[in-house]
Amino acid sequence: MQQPAYKFDEDSIKCPMCSKHFVNPRLLPCLHSFCKNCLITHIQNGGQNSDRKLKDPRASPTKVTNTTGDHSPQTSEKEGSTLKAGSSEKGKPGPRSKSPQISASGTQENHAKEDKPPNLLSKPTETRDSNNRGLQNTKASGALQPTGTKYTTGDKGFPCPCCKKFTTTPQLPKTSPDKWSDLFPENNMLADLVDLHSLKLGTRVCDPCKRNQTTSQVTSYCKNCHDALCASCALTHKGLRSCRTHKVLSTAQFAEAINSLKVEEEFCSTHEGKLLEKFCQSHAVLCCTQCITDSHRHCEKTASVADVVQKAHDIGEVTSLQTVLDKYRDHVDVVLKDRTGLVKRLDAKKGKLLNEFVKVKSHIVSQLEKMEKDLKTILDATHKQQAMKIQQEASKCRDIQSGIVNTRRYLQIADQHGSNSQIIATIEKVKAECEYYEESINILCSRLRVVDYDIALDNSLQQVMKRLNQFGRIDVNTTPTNLPAPPKLAATLGLQSFSTKAKAVKPMYTLSGRNANEIGEFCARFEDDDQDCWLTGALFLADGHILLADRTNRKLKLFTSSFSPVMQLALSSKPWDVTGTSDREVAVSLPAECRIQFVAVEGSSLVPIRTISTDEPCFGVCYADGKILTVTYDGDPPNLKVLSTTGKELTYVCVDDDGFPLFSKPVYVTCTPKAEQIYVSDERLGCVVILKETGELNFAYSAMDLGNAAGLAIDTEGNIYVCGANSNSVHVVSPSGERVKVLVTGDNISYPRAVAYNAREKKLLVTQGDQDYVKVYNLA
Repeated sequence: MQQPAYKFDEDSIKCPMCSKHFVNPRLLPCLHSFCKNCLITHIQNGGQNSDRKLKDPRASPTKVTNTTGDHSPQTSEKEGSTLKAGSSEKGKPGPRSKSPQISASGTQENHAKEDKPPNLLSKPTETRDSNNRGLQNTKASGALQPTGTKYTTGDKGFPCPCCKKFTTTPQLPKTSPDKWSDLFPENNMLADLVDLHSLKLGTRVCDPCKRNQTTSQVTSYCKNCHDALCASCALTHKGLRSCRTHKVLSTAQFAEAINSLKVEEEFCSTHEGKLLEKFCQSHAVLCCTQCITDSHRHCEKTASVADVVQKAHDIGEVTSLQTVLDKYRDHVDVVLKDRTGLVKRLDAKKGKLLNEFVKVKSHIVSQLEKMEKDLKTILDATHKQQAMKIQQEASKCRDIQSGIVNTRRYLQIADQHGSNSQIIATIEKVKAECEYYEESINILCSRLRVVDYDIALDNSLQQVMKRLNQFGRIDVNTTPTNLPAPPKLAATLGLQSFSTKAKAVKPMYTLSGRNANEIGEFCARFEDDDQDCWLTGALFLADGHILLADRTNRKLKLFTSSFSPVMQLALSSKPWDVTGTSDREVAVSLPAECRIQFVAVEGSSLVPIRTISTDEPCFGVCYADGKILTVTYDGDPPNLKVLSTTGKELTYVCVDDDGFPLFSKPVYVTCTPKAEQIYVSDERLGCVVILKETGELNFAYSAMDLGNAAGLAIDTEGNIYVCGANSNSVHVVSPSGERVKVLVTGDNISYPRAVAYNAREKKLLVTQGDQDYVKVYNLA
């Protein structure tokens, strides 16, 4: 029987920027991959793609006549002479770098140690050179960008050329932009597929001979060096001391090399020669046997990657992820069609209105020509503004769509061609991307409006024609869209969205300790609230009054010290946390708008006074010594920022002294009055991270029965009160990080979320995430 012709989807191994086969592809956190040189050019151009036409992921594959093109998949001689990861001799080429080890929070472990960071509340020293001072710090994640807007790199990262998601790692702010591309891992799976494809087609020549400007027929292939070898070079290669452990495949062996990725696991970047054959489920990290012994011996959930992948296939995890991505893509398609259709309808309505103007103009030609011109100008400006806004929404849809399509394709490639370690690593990355897509779609859809135009002609137009000073006005009418609700599928993947309430559960156990004396509870729901309360922020004012941030009802609510409702202030979007900046002023975080709203408290009234913008959605906020501390888990990476009261970013903290990430999902922050100690609750890690004022990690408090760490408060003695959201408990932690006791247990409270401490009356207030009632305890 004749062997079927070799077929492969070449489009999956082509760079979206140059449309040629990948050369040294680098994998960004959003799962888009680009040639290293393309990525360097993109960063050098300030994040612009004006000179490159990005490949549309929805377009059909194009026919390629030259499989290698000018962009040869072989490593250049210049690159081959550079010191690679794992090389010990200067000038000696090392093997293609594998994906680096990932720490408990999902970032690289092999970071160089940094100098001692500056004081968090002091102004940071300017270290960028003149070439970098002009770089703007823009954040594409979670924010709509106008069509045609120039995305620029900042000192912390750059937008992805395809999906515009802001790309960074903890090392980017500490490295010059010309070195940024080296901080992203090489996509070995795609690089191997490029090599194997060229071998299958027979277009590959011996790489050592090519570097010596000769050509020889390929008979072998070194999987470690990723070099095609002729018979002579293969014999020499096997005889080299440095290559004695390399896996060299013969012609017969690499005839089926397209499937070898399924059986060849990757090697550990920390322990030479060790395969990444283990997976720590506690930290979601691939490990070798030595990694398990050195760093994960106390972890309870470790298994072989083969077992984990088999389990993933048994439960249909890949299929589930593909289904979720398909639903996200379908919903974005609906939104995109709605936006593009609306622009067309408005174009038609604009023409209809202009025709009406012409009819009226025929009766009052001489006197109204100037007014007609003015009204056309107003109409054009109005239409331009509305059309641009809708195009921004459509642009965001395309960005999300690009990310979804790429992520699904990447997942499919990994499932079909990836090794077991690559499959499980890809699954973990795709889960994180799904959470990002869901939040982005929710934020986008919450802002969508149906726009229409109308003209209100003056009723006395004919009677007082000579006295008219305007032709009419353009009314822009907006109504909610009739689009289907955005998909909410993150929970089915075991992920949590910030807009989703987790159902409270009783802890497996709690330590012994006397419960606090409960004074009582009060209902925080106002008569005009149309939804159940979700009280994510709480604050005692200096006069004993209580302020609560109600997320679902988008309100800031004021109560007396005796818990009677006083006033409510409607906010422009859902708040998260509230902090006092003075006796008569508070600040409220608005994550969806990337803003902090300042509100004056004047007796029994709440008056919004000003806002400051942040480059990322801010969640927990705390005011200390004239500065605002805020945390975000929507950033990449999650971080703690110190801002001035005008919104200027003073300090940015995301990693410890060794370069390891400090946070996974930080939600609340508090500190001592002078910020000698800073406390951040991490919901995903279930712990409280305690930092010194310099930003150095002091210690972290974690307990098995804490559950998802939430609200934080600190008393006059420095004790920390932390809510365990899923364990129905409030823990008391000493300033040294030791648990004092479990103050409140699951039998007395449900899903505690925010907590506030009244130093004058020694009261503790705790909100409940699934109820309208607030608990108050006496600590005297």
